[in-house]
Amino acid sequence: MRPRKELYQRNFAAANVLLQIAMKFATVRNVSSPSRPIRLAAEDKLAALRRIDKSRSWNCLDERLYCTICKHEISGRQIEVVGGTNGLRALHLKCSTAGCLSTPDDWILPVKLDTVREIDILFRDNGG
Repeated sequence: MRPRKELYQRNFAAANVLLQIAMKFATVRNVSSPSRPIRLAAEDKLAALRRIDKSRSWNCLDERLYCTICKHEISGRQIEVVGGTNGLRALHLKCSTAGCLSTPDDWILPVKLDTVREIDILFRDNGG
C-alpha cells in the first residue's frame, strides 16, 4: 500500500510543477496577447489593409464591408490589425465587433435592402 501512496505524491508533485509552468506562460501570454489590435497611423493602416487583404483594392479607410459572421457593417478604420508584434506571428485582420472572430474571407460589400429585393424579384420572375 505504501508504494501507491508515494506514486500518487510524485504524480501530484509533477502535476503541480506543470501547473506552475503553465500559469507563468499564461501570464506572459496575457501581457503580449495576439488579439490586441496594433495602433497604426491612418496611412500605415491603409497600407496594412492593402498588403494583408489582397481581395480588395482599399482606396480609403472609409470603405465599408458587411461581416457575415456578426452581421455588422464595419469600415477600414474599425478593422483591427493584430499579431506580428514579436516577429513570430504574421499580421492579420479581424472584425472589431466584440467576440467576432471573422477574417477578410467573411466580409462582403454591403448591399442595400432595396437591391436585395430587386434581385429577389428578378430571380423569382426568371426562375420559375
